[in-house]
Amino acid sequence: MLTSPKKKDTPPRTIALITDFGLSDPYVGQIKGVLARKAPNCRVVDISHDVTPFNVAQAGFFLASSYEHFPKDAVILCVVDPGVGAARKIVCLKLDERILIAPDNGLLGLALKNAWAAEVQVFDLSAAMDAPRKISHTFHGRDVFAPLAASLALGGKPDEFGKEMHPDDLVTHEWSQPTVTPGRATGHVLHIDRFGNCVLNLEAGSLGIPSELHMTSPSRGELAYVLTYAAMPEGTPGLLEGSQGFLEIAVNQRSAAKKFGLSMGDAIELKWKA
Repeated sequence: MLTSPKKKDTPPRTIALITDFGLSDPYVGQIKGVLARKAPNCRVVDISHDVTPFNVAQAGFFLASSYEHFPKDAVILCVVDPGVGAARKIVCLKLDERILIAPDNGLLGLALKNAWAAEVQVFDLSAAMDAPRKISHTFHGRDVFAPLAASLALGGKPDEFGKEMHPDDLVTHEWSQPTVTPGRATGHVLHIDRFGNCVLNLEAGSLGIPSELHMTSPSRGELAYVLTYAAMPEGTPGLLEGSQGFLEIAVNQRSAAKKFGLSMGDAIELKWKA
């Protein structure tokens, strides 16, 4: 049984949502309907429903850059699930009191890598699939993930719904594991925002303060290392620590993606004077 009775002294939690469902179909509304029915006193916040379809890396970035801005006991549900109906696990990452729920397809890798929580636990909650109710083969977001999120938001504990697993057993991908060595870094483009800024999977500060910085692959070009967009002359490219906690390639008042021909998922290489 998924629904745990809410403790009288437990205030309603916030439930946050990330999906690739968009808003032109009824999918997000149906998920919110389940949450409203099962956890009517919980606030539901949309982080984004415009993840590029099936783009687990972009969703992982949205999750890793967002969860810390929510209350310490928030439940954050991320459903970008190309393997829905297959044998992938349903997992949650518990960072202190925050609970991040996702399919085990690499979505939690970046949040886990960058976690600064005092207590980190991972649970396999796949037993939620065994609940005695009708479950669509193609919409686990509504029929499995949403009821699970509601139950946890009502005070349920992850170990009531599944077994703890070792964090190393989570599925991970190359895009959540950049490499930084003296004078060289390799990583991936996680996201391109509406301004054309290319967010990398390199944490802010991970390069120190590099000088004579260049991107050498997949395109080539000199990058100024700056603190703000305005520190670059208009049309000049640079690398800076973005507001989401990751380094990003940007061009002042231009699209860095267009200038360098970059797309989400591209592998990049940076070199500088060590």
